[in-house]
Amino acid sequence: MPRKNMAAASLVSAKRWSVVLGLAVAFAFTSIPLALNTASAHHGWPTFDTSRLVYIAGTVSSEGVWGNPHSEFDVKLDASLPPDTPELPIPEELQHPEDSVRVNRALAYDGSLGELEIVIAPPAWSGRWGLDRPLRVGERFQAVGYINRSDEGLFRPVVFSYGDNATPVNQVLGNTLPERAPLPD
Repeated sequence: MPRKNMAAASLVSAKRWSVVLGLAVAFAFTSIPLALNTASAHHGWPTFDTSRLVYIAGTVSSEGVWGNPHSEFDVKLDASLPPDTPELPIPEELQHPEDSVRVNRALAYDGSLGELEIVIAPPAWSGRWGLDRPLRVGERFQAVGYINRSDEGLFRPVVFSYGDNATPVNQVLGNTLPERAPLPD
């Protein structure tokens, strides 16, 4: 191939690569926010049934993942739960009567699963609210929160307590529930 044709072919090849690289970069920048929105939606309050607070209790059954955007672990539920929430310490942030009454009146989980995946705030937030370390397998866990609308095995607490001392930990930004649903009968 003559030298002039080789140079032209190289130029075309370089242009193709720049177009391919440009498309790859554009795809990456449009896909990353979409992926982040999907992760956020999976764990955000709107994906949970906030019309009904549920009480759960059991023991941590996995080491889980501790980090951002949320920490996640499994809890093996007690074989029998009381019909409603036993008296638990409520974090100061949720002591407003509109919230604390709802937390205390949550009905026990009545689903068919013996284990739930728990999604809590990342360590930076949970650390500010009373949990300064990952929970340990076998540790006592009680919570009031919501079941995911599309995955009944996923639970997001608004408040939980851990350990033998039932240390309370707030899980809502600010000081109100995501939704003040009607009180159960």
